[in-house]
Amino acid sequence: MTEQLKFRGRLAERQLEAKRLMLRMDGLRKSIRDILDPFEDIPELRVEVAVEQVLELAGLQADLKETTDTIAAINKALGNY
Repeated sequence: MTEQLKFRGRLAERQLEAKRLMLRMDGLRKSIRDILDPFEDIPELRVEVAVEQVLELAGLQADLKETTDTIAAINKALGNY
């Protein structure tokens, strides 16, 4: 297997991972917004669930940054600017 072919395979894997992370992050964003309904009585808000989801979202954002950095590095190695 040539080096370029190997890099293209890794690039495809990282791109799929980025899409998966973004889909999960979008779902969490929608869920958090739903939990923090501005028309819900404050005592009824499930803040603890929102906090857990926000922390997960923050971790996924860090993972996405790492993944997009890897994608950029592979693209640079392949000459794709």
